[in-house]
Amino acid sequence: MGGSSPTLCWLRWCANRKAELISALDRLIAAGLLHKQGVPPRATYLFKHALVQDAAYGTLLRTKRIEIHARIARVIDQQFPEIKENNPEVLARHCTEGGLVPQAIDYWQRAGNRAARRSANQEAVAHFRRGRELLVTLPDKAGFAEQELQLLIALGPALMTTRSSAAPEIGSVYARAGELARQTGRMADLFPSVWGARLVAFTSGDFAAARRFLDQLFDIANTTNENALALQAHHAAWHTFWVMGSLAEARQHIASGLSFYRREAHGEQAFQYGGHDPSVCGRASEALIATAMGYPAHGAKQMEEALRAAHELDHMPTRIQALWCAAELYQILREPRKVEEFTNVVLPLLADHGSAVGLSNATMLRGWAQVLRGQAEEGISRMREGLAAWRATGSKFQATYRLARAADAHLFAGETDVGLQLIDEAIHQSGDNWLLPDVHRVRGELLLLSGQSNDVEECFGRALNAAQAQRARLLELRAAMSMARLWRSQGKPQQARELLAPVYGWFTEGFDTLDLKEARVLLEELEAT
Repeated sequence: MGGSSPTLCWLRWCANRKAELISALDRLIAAGLLHKQGVPPRATYLFKHALVQDAAYGTLLRTKRIEIHARIARVIDQQFPEIKENNPEVLARHCTEGGLVPQAIDYWQRAGNRAARRSANQEAVAHFRRGRELLVTLPDKAGFAEQELQLLIALGPALMTTRSSAAPEIGSVYARAGELARQTGRMADLFPSVWGARLVAFTSGDFAAARRFLDQLFDIANTTNENALALQAHHAAWHTFWVMGSLAEARQHIASGLSFYRREAHGEQAFQYGGHDPSVCGRASEALIATAMGYPAHGAKQMEEALRAAHELDHMPTRIQALWCAAELYQILREPRKVEEFTNVVLPLLADHGSAVGLSNATMLRGWAQVLRGQAEEGISRMREGLAAWRATGSKFQATYRLARAADAHLFAGETDVGLQLIDEAIHQSGDNWLLPDVHRVRGELLLLSGQSNDVEECFGRALNAAQAQRARLLELRAAMSMARLWRSQGKPQQARELLAPVYGWFTEGFDTLDLKEARVLLEELEAT
């Protein structure tokens, strides 16, 4: 009876009806074994020590324990609707111990769903897993295929918020869900299974498989003609095209997906797809992509809207995602103070509610900010800590960006050998082209700093070409500045000016950002040469 007792509700039921039981309980209280909360018949009796509880529970024969748990379950079900509604895990446990397996599975799923809606995702995972474990014990598992499928569809997103999407368990969950969904022939159940399978492939770096799953998602969405599925197909697409470097196409999918979104209709999708709200994700993604493409003012506005919407939703994983995306935005804009502000907020939340991937990513962001703010030793230490934790997850999601960010920190700290190792690893991330222009640029800067000047110009040239191919104007401006400084040092100021001037002249906003300020100063210096 310590905490939530195995016989708590049974005693309450008996206390309402048997005066002799109340007398017996009073004697146990006087003996110092129990204490009472509340007034009979609504009193709660608790053992004062767990060892006393275990000893008392152990004296019951197994058949008697099963009988008592089953009777408690029936009493709760019939007479205590508030427990059934607000604490389904209590009923689930009594049904489990009472041998009422089908009912137990149902209540474990209810408990998991309720925990997920409170953003208690570790708890949700435990409840869903308990339900799955019981399903395996049923002699007629085929008769419960639908219930197993719903458990799996609910378990996937809860796992994603607490672990890497590349974790083997998540892959097996969605593989089994897909198998069951195909058996039932229900498109609405097949869709989230394919969505999860695509995410697993995507975060594992298997972009070919991710594209195949993406095609399936659009086929299902088009066949069913359901806006909810179309929204999630575009949600999957914008991540895929973004990371593969097709930035304009990613933005088109964001616009298409958000055109379907209605909070009253789709606000619950965060509990089924990826563990976060698609509208907040879309706005945050738009902020990052648009900024790289040369629209930093628009990007900042979109991020503000993403943060506001995340706050209004009151869904912790979505809020965490918006906060770390905001930190990433200001890292791309090279504003370490703001990166530090956002990581200060999000790191404690990630420690309590987030996944290992999210925590490692925010740790790396914090390390980068510290290096740029002059705390090189502490920042590099934190960067290494975050990088090691990220590698341990097995996630390949945005690997190029994360490795480039780490290399950038080492560049600022003057650690060229480690920086070059990281940047070479980033270059070999097949298919992951997001921020590839900066990878080539940072490699050139590292080579230049280390005195290896032979390949520097080639690196800057590759950075320019990659940025132009992606239409990433901000990254093109950075590459153009690196090349212009190199050419100026080689006595070619006119060539440097002719390269930089048209790139800078393209911009219509963001003139208060660091990159555009530096470009303006460099142009003035070149014009004065």
